Order: sequence, then C-alpha cells, then structure tokens
Amino acid sequence: MAALAQVLILSTPSWDPPKQREQIKAMAASLGPGAKGKLLIDVINGLNAWPSLALDWAGGPSSSEIVQEELPETAVYKAFSTVGVEQMTAPDGSLINGQQLTMLFAGPAEKKDAVAAVVAGAGFQPRYVGPIRYARNLDAIAELWIHLSIPGAGETPECWGRNFHFQVVEKL
Repeated sequence: MAALAQVLILSTPSWDPPKQREQIKAMAASLGPGAKGKLLIDVINGLNAWPSLALDWAGGPSSSEIVQEELPETAVYKAFSTVGVEQMTAPDGSLINGQQLTMLFAGPAEKKDAVAAVVAGAGFQPRYVGPIRYARNLDAIAELWIHLSIPGAGETPECWGRNFHFQVVEKL
C-alpha cells in the first residue's frame, strides 16, 4: 500500500510506551520498501494509560524520532497531534475565535514545503518548527492540551473544555 501513496499518515491507537520500540519496528516492517522516499506524517501521541495520559519521557527520543530511525529513507514529520478532533474539523477557527488555526510541524527541512502543503490543504496555517527532534516539544504541547481538555486527565485539576487551541500570534 505504501508504494501507492505520496504521503503516508501514521495514525493508530497510541503507542504503548513500554512496548513503543517494538511496536514501531513492526509498523515500519509492515510498510516495506514502499515507504522509501515518501513523506510520513506521524500524528500519534504516545501517552500512558488513563488517568495519567502522560508522556513516557525517560530521557529518550520521541516516537517520531524512533519512526525516523526505523525508516531512514523516509522523511518523517510530526504534525496534526496538538489539536483535538473539534479543531481538526474546523481549522478555520470557527469554533474558537474565527481565526485560521496554526498547525506546528517538525521534520527534515528538505521536504518541509511538501508537508506545509498537506497541512494547508487540511485548512490549517502551517508553521515549521525545525527538525524531527522537535517532535518532543510537539508531544509536550499535545500532552498539555489533552490534560487541560479532559476532566481527570493528568495531574491538573484545570479543565478548559475542548474548544481551545495553542496559537501562533504575530504582529502584522
């Protein structure tokens, strides 16, 4: 299947942090040689089980970095992981403030324009943040969004509801 696509979207149930490496290896093997030279956008947040829904930091790489290690001839990016389903259906910001929503993404600089086109095609304003190492930061933003949007998730008693977005704001 991968051979037929120009862009692959990796969207599965969350990785099980203790088994993350072996799950990623199996996923990479399942793509086969068809993933070579393709763009792969990882949208997965590798969180622990309820109620912590926390990232398994352990000082190691993000799941996106491990995917890149397993698929060295594939350009791996992290995107679409810092928003809820509500924002995915309304990237125009109509559920929040009416301003087009920003989508941060990380990955190799060489093909960032192609990924920016995918992000823009989904209706978001693409903002490249740097190499795949910055997937760690995007994972942290996703964890914070999840903890603030789901009552009882994480360690905060705060619940902002689900209609908010971490937005890049610039002076015009």
